[in-house]
Amino acid sequence: MDYIHVKCDSQQYVACTKYIAADADKVVIIVPATGVLQSFYRPMASFFMRNAISVITFDYSGIGKSLNGSIKNETCRIADWGCSNLEAVIRYTRVNLPHHKIILLGHSIGGQLIGLAPSSVFVDKIILIAAQSGYWKFWKGINRIRMWLNWYLLVPVFTKVYGYLPAKMISRMEHLPGRVAKEWADWCRNSNYLFGHITVDNLHFSKIKCKLTSISISDDFFAPEQSVEWLTAKYVNAERKRLHFIPENFGVSKIGHFSLFTEKFGNSIWNILFTEVIN
Repeated sequence: MDYIHVKCDSQQYVACTKYIAADADKVVIIVPATGVLQSFYRPMASFFMRNAISVITFDYSGIGKSLNGSIKNETCRIADWGCSNLEAVIRYTRVNLPHHKIILLGHSIGGQLIGLAPSSVFVDKIILIAAQSGYWKFWKGINRIRMWLNWYLLVPVFTKVYGYLPAKMISRMEHLPGRVAKEWADWCRNSNYLFGHITVDNLHFSKIKCKLTSISISDDFFAPEQSVEWLTAKYVNAERKRLHFIPENFGVSKIGHFSLFTEKFGNSIWNILFTEVIN
């Protein structure tokens, strides 16, 4: 593994980790979920590297190794994670690994932010894992009430009180910068999600024409199947393929939003992902 810092247009630097496989002709850029450290994806990155596929992971601005100083002073927006952070990583990869095919593997919000990075139109394939709209009405019953409370009450109040979202207190996420949390809540209150807040000139979903595989998971609380379908449809000109994972089909009782990335699935789901990467 090699640790590097990639410069963004904003003069900030994004902390990245390179897993370079000998004789590889493909590189997977893992685009993380909200508030998830790049180190979480290390087991899967190591798996790909052992199988002759290079990998680059990174932390978003204000998260993990890309946080410089106090999180209260971090001014990045959530859209910057796509149009600046991911954009910088794709550009770096194209320049420094010019003979590699580039595959973007977007987890949750990572799959949303792909459409905000202009250079995403140059990649060779996209794999979306539980990438969805966060609009609260995609949830049903008591869960819809919980999501309404998140976006209309908990996130705004906690962010205002602390100056950032103290996510570690209420979830498995890292703390989020204030502007990131505010913009995320704005998106999740809008039926058109991020498309209701980003200008058309800054949306690149319809320009992407590569192969795209979108994966949903039946027991994923954070990404209901309908919300995954909604986002997948936004990649209107991509060559789209849908997969839906059910825990019982893999001999387990649950998969959820995160455990797919753990070594528990090293001999099952990871092999499916490997096949998607090389084909």
